[in-house]
Amino acid sequence: MSFMDVIDLLTNDHAAVNALFGRFKRSSKPDTKRKLAKEIVHELSVHAAVEENFVYPVMRAKLENGSERAAHAIEEHAEVKRLLAEIEKLEPGDTGFDETMEKVAESVRHHVAEEEADLFPDLRSNTSSDVRGTIGTVVEKAKGLVPTHPHPLVPGTATVQRVAGPWASIVDHVRDLVA
Repeated sequence: MSFMDVIDLLTNDHAAVNALFGRFKRSSKPDTKRKLAKEIVHELSVHAAVEENFVYPVMRAKLENGSERAAHAIEEHAEVKRLLAEIEKLEPGDTGFDETMEKVAESVRHHVAEEEADLFPDLRSNTSSDVRGTIGTVVEKAKGLVPTHPHPLVPGTATVQRVAGPWASIVDHVRDLVA
């Protein structure tokens, strides 16, 4: 079994979402924008859930000021989730659709810059490659089990996510099947 370092996995997620933002911005067709918006919502919802459940608890335990740094990252996630929930209520062509997606992109780029410049290097230097590989494997498997839509009213702590997350995930997966 091959292990993927969780930092590499998350960095790949960041690059993939950034590419989706670029495709969204270049798109002019409403159907394409709708499809890309759904994909962005899905990818960011899953990414936030796995970070909050599996990565931030390790940061809290292993990094200097880890609790404060994780709390800051969760606050940034909450803002993005709020914006994603707005996106889900809008259609391409609605007032605010493109502007809200641009706010999502700006917030995510800011968050990614902080993670990749600050949190990830500290996590790499304070954990072993085996630990990061194990977390990466767990994160990869968990991606199919976590919520696929934003839940801005559910706090982004691992404890709350473990209680509310499974129910939100079930509802989300049924919602995805119906859609």
